[in-house]
Amino acid sequence: MPKITVSDLTVRYDNKRTGNVIALDGLNVTFLSDKFNVVVGYSGCGKTTLLKCVAGLKEYEGKILFDERDISDLKPSDRGVSYVSQEFMLYPHMTVFDNVAFPLKMAGASKKEIVERVKQIADALDLTYCLTRMPRHISGGQQQRTAIARALIKRPSVCLLDEPLSNTDPTLRFKERRLIKDTVKKYGCTVVYVTHDISEATSLADRLIVLADGKCVAEGEPNTVYGLNNEIVASLKGEL
Repeated sequence: MPKITVSDLTVRYDNKRTGNVIALDGLNVTFLSDKFNVVVGYSGCGKTTLLKCVAGLKEYEGKILFDERDISDLKPSDRGVSYVSQEFMLYPHMTVFDNVAFPLKMAGASKKEIVERVKQIADALDLTYCLTRMPRHISGGQQQRTAIARALIKRPSVCLLDEPLSNTDPTLRFKERRLIKDTVKKYGCTVVYVTHDISEATSLADRLIVLADGKCVAEGEPNTVYGLNNEIVASLKGEL
C-alpha cells in the first residue's frame, strides 16, 4: 500500500483542430495509503488522464512516486496497479466466475486457489448468486462489481477506479458506494476513486481532491474542503 506522490505532472495532447491542449498542468497531489482518496471535478479537468498516468498508460512530464520510488520507467504490468474504467470491459463469452478468475488463471494459480479466491471476493461484492451467468444477463451494477472483483483478485498495491458507478441505476448507487468502499479497503490497497458527482465524492472520501483545468485546487478531509471559500468547490456544491 504505497503513498502516491504526484509532482509537477504535465500532460499535453496534440489536437489537430485546436492545437496543443494541456490536460494536466504541473499537477501536485498526494494520495495516502490509509485513506479512501476521491478525485472530483468537472468533465475535462484531467481526472481520467491522472489515473492513466499512475497506471502507466499515458506519457507525462514530472514524477510519480510510490512511497519514495519513482515509477516513471516501470511498465504498467510492473506497477502493481489495477485500473477499472467506467466501461466494464468484461469478456462477453465468459461467465462472471471466469471473468473474475481470469487474472489468476493467467498467473498459473491452482484450481483450488482460484475457486477459493473467487468465492471470497464474490461474497464481498454480492456476486455469488450470478457467478454462472454471462455478462449480458446481469445488471450494469453487477457488471461493474464484476470488473472490480477481477481487479482486486490480483491483490494489487494500488486500485484506480474511474467513474465506476456512472452506469449504475441512481436508486442503487448508495448501496453500491458502501459495498465498493468497504470491499476495496478490506483488500488493503491504495485507492484513487474518480467521480464528477460531488455528493458521491463527499459520501465516500476520507481524503478529497478537487481538480480544475489540470490543477489541484483543493485537497484534504471532505468537511475541510467543503467549507473552503473556493470558487470551484462552491460551483460543485451548487449542483447538489
